[in-house]
Amino acid sequence: MRGITSDELISRLVRLIPEVEPHLEKAAGRHGLRASQVSHWEQISVHPGTLLSEVLAHPLFQPLMEAPQIDAAGEEFLQRCFDFIEGLETDPTGGLVDTAYFTFLESFLESREVLDRAFRFAGPKTRKETLSMLRGWKVPVDPSWEDGAENTAP
Repeated sequence: MRGITSDELISRLVRLIPEVEPHLEKAAGRHGLRASQVSHWEQISVHPGTLLSEVLAHPLFQPLMEAPQIDAAGEEFLQRCFDFIEGLETDPTGGLVDTAYFTFLESFLESREVLDRAFRFAGPKTRKETLSMLRGWKVPVDPSWEDGAENTAP
């Protein structure tokens, strides 16, 4: 996936993960807007992480990451979410990398099962950043999580 910049955050989010639209509609409504009128996160939020937490991470992503079982539709949805996270991680301006970390990666610390699921779907940059986070927090790293990590960009 091509990196996502701040200016294209909303358009890429809605295009890749249309399931966020009802949540985006609610967030936009608090500012007297419709979701279709929102072209930039600054119109409805003070920070992109706040917006992503409200429309994707908390209502959709985290519950599925923590679910005991997921079906094929859930797996497909998570893959699109991880593609989006990878896009944040590879933002050419670097402006959304911290947003990805604090909004998504830190939630992987919830449990071993969540970490296993995260590494199942994570792209190269997300995998590398997650491994770095785990080592920084002194969380034991399962060798299976490192598969593919050696081919990631710095």
